[in-house]
Amino acid sequence: MAEIRRRRFLSSAALALPASMLVNTAQADSADYSVHQLKVTRVEALLLERPLTDRFWMSISPIGGMKPVATRLILKVHTDAGVVGLGEGTGGGAELFRQGLADLVIGEDPFMVGRVWEKLFALTYSRELVKRGWSRTGLIEAMAAIDAALYDIMSKSAGQPLYKFLGGYRAGVPAYVTGGYYREGQGIPELVKEVEGYLKQGYNAIKLKVGGISGGYTIEADYQRVKAVRDAVGPKVKLMLDANQGWDVSTAIQASNKMYDLDITWLEEPLHWYDDVEPLKRLKESTRIPLASGESEITRWGARRLMETEAIDFLQFDAHAHGGITEWRKLASMASMMHIWMAPHHEPHIHGHLLASVPNGYILESFANPERDPLWFELYTRRPRIEKSVLYLDNIPGLGIEFDQRTLDRFGTKLV
Repeated sequence: MAEIRRRRFLSSAALALPASMLVNTAQADSADYSVHQLKVTRVEALLLERPLTDRFWMSISPIGGMKPVATRLILKVHTDAGVVGLGEGTGGGAELFRQGLADLVIGEDPFMVGRVWEKLFALTYSRELVKRGWSRTGLIEAMAAIDAALYDIMSKSAGQPLYKFLGGYRAGVPAYVTGGYYREGQGIPELVKEVEGYLKQGYNAIKLKVGGISGGYTIEADYQRVKAVRDAVGPKVKLMLDANQGWDVSTAIQASNKMYDLDITWLEEPLHWYDDVEPLKRLKESTRIPLASGESEITRWGARRLMETEAIDFLQFDAHAHGGITEWRKLASMASMMHIWMAPHHEPHIHGHLLASVPNGYILESFANPERDPLWFELYTRRPRIEKSVLYLDNIPGLGIEFDQRTLDRFGTKLV
């Protein structure tokens, strides 16, 4: 009986509603939301090669090689609606655009980015890759730039900045500065002066290079470098250490325990390249410093193996270098379920949007030295700003970047 009375009440209440309200509801339900389906019509690709003026040594090698060069793959992906997507990559796989890679994207709908990604990735396990003479790694590197350009198109078409298009979580992302490279002819006084310059720029988090044992830097030498920085910056500044795969397991254990009293936020890529996943378990059991890794992984499957060790606290997968935004977001979800923070390697203008769109985004890498990373200062006429160790994203649709044509003309080589 109670249910019958309830139904009679709802019926009478509906009859009592103004007719205009019922009419408006029907009109809203029948609205036409159809939109024009975009198609990629043309791809422009450039390879930038910008010589550096000095060597910035990591544990084993200098940035950009012994004759250092900063490289960048630049894409402009055009559509039939006039929307142009801008994409970037590290420069790996650039030669594939001279060998027909762009043809596989032309005619595709940018909003079907998942299909495009799978179409290209399928080549990595196909005879077609061999017939074309392409490398698997080169293709995955080139895919990163294509993927970014398609996301730029989609978010521009929606009139939203990329981080909001992806489902925004915040509009500002904490940022740290990478420095403290081993410099030829320079020592601790120059290192301290360098980091004091970062403090003046407003940074409250700094990453330093360690692990240079093959270059004559013992554990004690690295400790003295880091201690000098800690003494100079005080206790409130975060310090991260990057060994760039410079140590074996026993050395990493000794070094990490030696560094512990300096209040280190994380130790990054501590182990040699040939066995840098499973032994992390042993290192994790033997150190109290959180561990970070993942920039060298090229797919989510490799990163999954890394996370399954339960040894890392920060995942550093690089969407700019491998697989793109599509792959990065899958990994961010996987990492969230495993209580792992995302702290991606390099390129703040891309990863800023990604970190701003997920709840487990920890911090963003950036560069503040024009000698080390001249393209951050020369390549853009518009990009997100970094102030007081925070990258701020605005409401400009897409990635929010524009390239400086002068830099493209000066250092670029046309691919297609």
